[in-house]
Amino acid sequence: MPNSLEVPSIALIGECMIELREMPDGFFTRSYGGDVLNTAVYLSRLVKERAKVRFSTILGDDPFSTEMIANWAEEGLICDTIGRKRASNISFYLIQTDDEGERSFYYWRNHAPARELMDAQWAPTLVNAFNSSWIYVSGITLAILGDNGRERLVAHLRNARDQGAAIDFDGNFRHQLWPNKRKARSWYSRLWRLCTLALASAEDEASLYDDQSPTMTLERLSTYGIPEIVVKCGTNPLLLVDCKKTRSIAVEPANNVVDTTAAGDSFNAGYIAARISGLKPIKAAHLGSRLAAHVVQHSGAIIPLSAMPNIPLQNEHLHPS
Repeated sequence: MPNSLEVPSIALIGECMIELREMPDGFFTRSYGGDVLNTAVYLSRLVKERAKVRFSTILGDDPFSTEMIANWAEEGLICDTIGRKRASNISFYLIQTDDEGERSFYYWRNHAPARELMDAQWAPTLVNAFNSSWIYVSGITLAILGDNGRERLVAHLRNARDQGAAIDFDGNFRHQLWPNKRKARSWYSRLWRLCTLALASAEDEASLYDDQSPTMTLERLSTYGIPEIVVKCGTNPLLLVDCKKTRSIAVEPANNVVDTTAAGDSFNAGYIAARISGLKPIKAAHLGSRLAAHVVQHSGAIIPLSAMPNIPLQNEHLHPS
């Protein structure tokens, strides 16, 4: 178990791409995003000096990748677990948003450098990531790797958990990244059994497992022996299991939904920030909900720093449990 007196470290392992967003006038804005990166940025903004936050990925050697790293460093992210693949470009995706704030994504990522995250050549780059007191991955992290990469990821996570690390897994299922549901279910089951904090979306879990209700999702996840489970249910109350006790918690409403991009990612950041800071799961759920409700009232995955709401992380005692 990591020393509770040390400042905790958390590595968020995943993919980031250039984000192109179509505007009403037909022009496009350029930024960057990715589910794990979104959580990393919001988490860094919340915890500040309370924790060391790393984003771990593989980028290209193109100028856009260089620009990203510089921006992430300004956000307070530690960038020593980012590899740069020579003669390679970062991937990109395009977002279209409808009148109700729901978005459609179109990806160009088949040759994304991040697909090589678990290749042997990058093992030295990721040493600090797997030595962290908290490690966060998502279903997209899992999906973009080949089977050999997934096996290496599972082995690293298992070893880290054996050394006392907290393992956080956000299901974030995207059917287009998997050849079939059977294969996705097989790998998800291994991650659910390995994690200490499950951050699941009822919608995604229903898509993958055909769950008929959030309660069914919660009951299924509970069979994996996960100590702490959150099932996010959109605007409906979320479900929380901690110490084998189940609670239903109302989420904070958003009065003016502009863009639902990163709603779940920002919730995760708020929740984890609270838990790293020593707050209880119920408080963490409320703070995660507050951040998500604020984020969806702005355009884009990552809102301006000036638009961040006040999320109080009051406890000074830091620990990974």
